[in-house]
Amino acid sequence: LNIEDLSILLDPSNNFTLEELEDLTDKVDIVAYTHEHSGHFDMDFLMSLIERYNPYMVVNKGVFRLIRRKVDWDKLFKLKSGEMIELGGTRIHALRAVHPGIHPVVFLIEIGGKAIFHGDSTGFTHMFEAFSPVNLAFVPVGKPSPNASPKDAIRIIKALSPRVVVPFHGDEREIEDLELKVKLANLNVEVIKPVLGELTYVQI
Repeated sequence: LNIEDLSILLDPSNNFTLEELEDLTDKVDIVAYTHEHSGHFDMDFLMSLIERYNPYMVVNKGVFRLIRRKVDWDKLFKLKSGEMIELGGTRIHALRAVHPGIHPVVFLIEIGGKAIFHGDSTGFTHMFEAFSPVNLAFVPVGKPSPNASPKDAIRIIKALSPRVVVPFHGDEREIEDLELKVKLANLNVEVIKPVLGELTYVQI
């Protein structure tokens, strides 16, 4: 996520190489982890990020347990549901995710007057209404999460009232199902489908 001269990695796991990352950005200011599952967190890749960029780390309890003896504590921040951290004018709030794990969370990132929701692998909960409204929402729609689905995704969208939604964490059928549900609900929201390996530009 590149916004307001800030570069944030959200649950990067090991889905790309450092070389591929360098083609997209020349810095990483913050790396944020919602939970410790392998599709979201990878220890070796985090160590590579630290060596190359020395970012701040904002993590849930599960990731904190895994890395607390391996990283600089001056750069490490653990967030639980209801907590917030401010880093250089950027605020990151956490709420409990509906997903297995050691206190998994979702994030609300506030920067430059904009609010951005990152939903990791979560299902729906009314707690997300506390984050409304948002400018941009990254919303999970299904596989391989046991909690995410197009049905839950549309409820998350209604709770957050975003201007733009980027669906992820699902297959093509699930993303198309969400697009249909948005149309049927007559919601004033733009749905932008990301393309694997390509930059997606979003006007918020």
